[in-house]
Amino acid sequence: MTETELINMRITAEAGLNNSSIIKTLIDEDVLSRKKEKMAEGERYYVGEHDILNKDFRNSYLSSTVESPEGTERERHEIFRNPNRSNQHNVNAFHAILVDQKAAYLVGRPPTVTVNGAERSPKLRQFEDIISSAAKEEFNEVFYNMVVGASNKGTEFLHFYYDGGDLKYTIVPSEEIIPVYDTEYEKDLIEVIRYYTITVIKGKDRVLRKKVEWWTKDTVTYFIEDERGNFILDRNAGRNPTPHFWEVKKVNGVETERQAHSWGRVPFIVLKNNTRETTDLQKVKNLIDGYDLISSQGTNDLLDLVALFWSIQGYGGETAGAIARKLQVNRAVNISDSSGAISASQVDIPVEGRLSWLNMLRRDIFRFGMGVDTDNEKLGNASGVSLKFQYTQLDLKANSMTPMLKKAIKDFFWFITEDVNRKNGTDFDSSLISVAINKTMITNDYEIVEMIGMSKDLVSHKTLLARHPFVDDANEEIKEFLNQEEKEEKEEAEKWTN
Repeated sequence: MTETELINMRITAEAGLNNSSIIKTLIDEDVLSRKKEKMAEGERYYVGEHDILNKDFRNSYLSSTVESPEGTERERHEIFRNPNRSNQHNVNAFHAILVDQKAAYLVGRPPTVTVNGAERSPKLRQFEDIISSAAKEEFNEVFYNMVVGASNKGTEFLHFYYDGGDLKYTIVPSEEIIPVYDTEYEKDLIEVIRYYTITVIKGKDRVLRKKVEWWTKDTVTYFIEDERGNFILDRNAGRNPTPHFWEVKKVNGVETERQAHSWGRVPFIVLKNNTRETTDLQKVKNLIDGYDLISSQGTNDLLDLVALFWSIQGYGGETAGAIARKLQVNRAVNISDSSGAISASQVDIPVEGRLSWLNMLRRDIFRFGMGVDTDNEKLGNASGVSLKFQYTQLDLKANSMTPMLKKAIKDFFWFITEDVNRKNGTDFDSSLISVAINKTMITNDYEIVEMIGMSKDLVSHKTLLARHPFVDDANEEIKEFLNQEEKEEKEEAEKWTN
């Protein structure tokens, strides 16, 4: 949604609509939108809830021609149910593999975060240390989950808030978000409408109600759904609308002053999967469904397979069950008719054909899903350029998210910087922060170390350390290196003194 569309709705409000009507319209349209449908689909497939689970293999669809009372023929379809048939469902989690592979490739290793000019300025070096300390395990875990969420749903959102004076952040599922952008090109996020469902106790009954948070660059307004489905201001929210956060000053544990603050922008960061905000599932869903169907059907055919079909002529007087028992116990039956005969036939399942088709589908899933098939025998023997070639598709897919990921990380550090400046009275500039994504792939470590050695006088130490296979955090490694040098110099000086 764009700012222009929201303004048009607010103009209409003057002609009879109100905030409640606007919220109801926005939520009703959003819940039924194609985008939210695709989000739910991507999440389902990521946790293994594929469409194949809804198919009942015990049902067969029969078609027959019947004559109508008017004398014309028509086709009739009916379901034939055989409760004795197997109903096994094979869920093949290709989507989860592709998404996890992409997330591990992009953020399996922490990004290298630097401040331009830090090598020449003690002040900027201090700023870089603060930024580096914020990019720890929790940061990387959150952005890993952000990449997974954006891949499944097209977008994912991170929300900043204060808890007891400490800056915190958490992922808010994009299913709960209606974003409002500045223009039709959706560059800047200017408002966020978040809605979610809560359970309310009314007497002995539990009823579901929606709560809404309407965030602007300066305030947040809380709404709650009433019994008639209208949205009213939430009385439990205190001051409403309210600023983004309060700065509370205390003396001896007693509050003496409370000051309202706002970020000057909505405290949400959006990570887009790509410029179209499509999910990774959309390109391969039909291929995965086909693989699930053939795999499940083949399993059920195998489970239902009868080893031998007996054809017996000239034998009467007993049921088929009695004949089967005699064959099982005595391995023989008597035939009274001299022209009778017994023959056994075996049914063969076309395994080779199915395997070929499954292999083709698997190849297409990784091709169009732009991933790396780790079962590919060529991968184990590849090195150098050949190994990089195996990652070409995954790298191209990752590159479509990389600019959005870098922007989201820089936005993350904008909030961190603003928090540090407000608390410490500093004036650090977040625009000086640079972010380098350290992609993870199967590599030939020996070749990489050799290349790093040959690039020593051409590239900065920090860049080389970020690429070294033994280094996870270049900033920490530099600190350790300097500490080690200082310790060795100190030990050397003590040796000469003694």
